[in-house]
Amino acid sequence: MPNEMKHDYTVTPGTVYIVGAGPGAPDLIAVRGRDIIEQADLILYADSLVEYSVADLASKPGAKIVASSGLHLGEILDLMVETAKAGGVVARVHSGDPALYGATHEQMAHLEDHDIPYEIVPGITAAFAAAAILHSELTVPDVVQTIILTRTAGRTTMPEGEDLQALAAPGASLAIYLSVTRIQKVIDDLLASGGYTPETPVAVLHKVTWPDESYVVGTLADIADKVRAAKYTKHALILVSPALDPRLKGEDRRTSSHLYDPTYTHRFRKAADYKSAKDRRAKERQEASDAATNGNGAAVIAGEKHLGSTQRQRQGTVAIGITKRGSELAEQLAQTRNGSAAVPQKFAPNNSGYDDSVINEVRRQWTGAAELILVMPTGVAMRAIAPLLGDKASDPAVVCVDESGQWIVPLLGGHQAGANALAQALAEQTGGQAVITTASDVQGKPALDLLGKEAGWRIDPASALTHASASLVNDETLGLVVDLGEKGSSPEVQSLLDSADNIERIADLDELDLDTYVAGLVVSDRAISDHHLHLMQKSVLYRPPTLVVGMGCKRGVPLTELQTALESTLREQGYALESVAALATVDLKADEVGLQQLATALKIPLRVVTSEQLRELEPAGFSPSAATEKLDLPGVAEPCALIESAGGELVVRKQSHAQCTVAVARVA
Repeated sequence: MPNEMKHDYTVTPGTVYIVGAGPGAPDLIAVRGRDIIEQADLILYADSLVEYSVADLASKPGAKIVASSGLHLGEILDLMVETAKAGGVVARVHSGDPALYGATHEQMAHLEDHDIPYEIVPGITAAFAAAAILHSELTVPDVVQTIILTRTAGRTTMPEGEDLQALAAPGASLAIYLSVTRIQKVIDDLLASGGYTPETPVAVLHKVTWPDESYVVGTLADIADKVRAAKYTKHALILVSPALDPRLKGEDRRTSSHLYDPTYTHRFRKAADYKSAKDRRAKERQEASDAATNGNGAAVIAGEKHLGSTQRQRQGTVAIGITKRGSELAEQLAQTRNGSAAVPQKFAPNNSGYDDSVINEVRRQWTGAAELILVMPTGVAMRAIAPLLGDKASDPAVVCVDESGQWIVPLLGGHQAGANALAQALAEQTGGQAVITTASDVQGKPALDLLGKEAGWRIDPASALTHASASLVNDETLGLVVDLGEKGSSPEVQSLLDSADNIERIADLDELDLDTYVAGLVVSDRAISDHHLHLMQKSVLYRPPTLVVGMGCKRGVPLTELQTALESTLREQGYALESVAALATVDLKADEVGLQQLATALKIPLRVVTSEQLRELEPAGFSPSAATEKLDLPGVAEPCALIESAGGELVVRKQSHAQCTVAVARVA
């Protein structure tokens, strides 16, 4: 008989223990959790996230170790109940802490249904292990005092009000789990929240405390490229916090903690000079407030740019001049673009121009204009726009023009914002020369950010557009996957293949996974499976508007219910919401406010099919419908979607929900 081991914690036979294994290292599990595993008859561990070394702490003779990644929920529950009812001890080992994304709620409910006693042992979650690895405190006085643990929507949707933009608005320390495959979308949401700037420190940690742990640090401006270079696709945590700024460990921050500050009074100690401490802090607050504004009291525009300003919100053209001659040219260029001119007050009619520096004028115009024409030296223009730069999705088109109109240089937004096209249009007007420097234009290769734009294609925000564009102009091999069903191709796809000899048409995403293809182009209206999400780190995903959703509903169904039905149908059937081109319904339902609001919310048209059109169709071709008897129609959702697809095919048959029906057709 082996010697009986002594444990600080004694288990109870017939009990299930839900144990938080911590971030990964076996010596970071709680002592109680270790004791339970050592005494358990069944160790059921989440092997996709928990190292085997944790489960291998088992020491009871005959103990059974089972990895749960290959089991579905029913099999897991049956194993636990069977062992516990036989008087055995079960250690159900989850990563991190069971309270956070552990999928333990449904397991506990099932155990209660079967009268199985259970206990929970907390563990260290990855966010706090990450802070330890980074030698950081996430709550630095006068910097940040709140920590938010969250994730982004994937298969698991986010409840209303818990979207990342809303949570990021306060600028707190933010730990984002299960989201590294959507790193660009995360960054876009964080910047749009207004809580962070491009300079906000970020760390992405992979397999924290595991033997092969690694991490990258940077800012919101560059972290996406670093994550892609590190090839992180899972087991990674995103940590965003002003507390990660290394400058906070400088001499000016060493006494920021009130607890040990000699000028701060608390219940155990009087301040050395309480009154002067109050005065000092008031002065510090005033200095911080002054630093957040410019000389005339206006908030610094560079920080405001990310409060939701996007290409879609920008409107119009503004031409800005400096000299008398340049101001005259600015007025002319603005007039031909139906825009406005901003010139110095002394050159403006009725003294209506700007009366301070041109740099401040550029900053004032930055947030609203879609096109900025800067009639000034490029050095001045660059100094003016440099602090304002964000990303391709939000920056305006910026073109610099010399005061003679001879040279027109796109400085920013060449493709996506249209600066190249603007420069060419201005060159035709002035008789000058547009100086185009983007590599794809110089080489005569296609601009990937413009592919399909006229046809309504959308680029998924998580796309590796910069990487793919660089691969294209560097003559590396790109794989092109087109997944549009029988449609198979499009003029845009054929034009792309004709314009670049380093793009190869391949069969599917599995083939794109080969190292042969440095980057990928994916044209699809299908959802990307979890198995292929890692390909987004090297690919551009295009969403063409190929789907028409047919909907029927009862009277008065609210927007939220219709939207939930639509999104759940697409999700379950594996289609992308971004590829929905239109909603379709029968004229008898065209006045439904919920349907109208849904079309408005999705920014797509609501197309109306007449009852007469539907009655011309044979009911036998469609799923049985209540509309057949009530309205003398062959149906609503399926036939409406099919008619508005212009000879396409039904790809999703009618899906019935509580108060509505949904069907999907793919356009011909």
